[in-house]
Amino acid sequence: MNQFEESSQVQHHNEIQHQMKVEVLETEQQMVIMKMLKPKIYKDGNKWCVLYGENIQDGVVGFGDTPIKAIIDFNISFNKR
Repeated sequence: MNQFEESSQVQHHNEIQHQMKVEVLETEQQMVIMKMLKPKIYKDGNKWCVLYGENIQDGVVGFGDTPIKAIIDFNISFNKR
């Protein structure tokens, strides 16, 4: 392996590490509202539901195929209000 190939691999590794750190920070930001409001998270049929309030019609709600996707959808709904 020459010096150029080694440098390129190091740069690629650093880029991957940076992207992973960005993803961790984004996930942490998604969880801030969850920690503050403590909404209900439950399976509703084949989807996950995050609900803050008494019911889906009056509360803030998010749905997704996974809990994190439901949280992201909830955060979008929350921020629209």
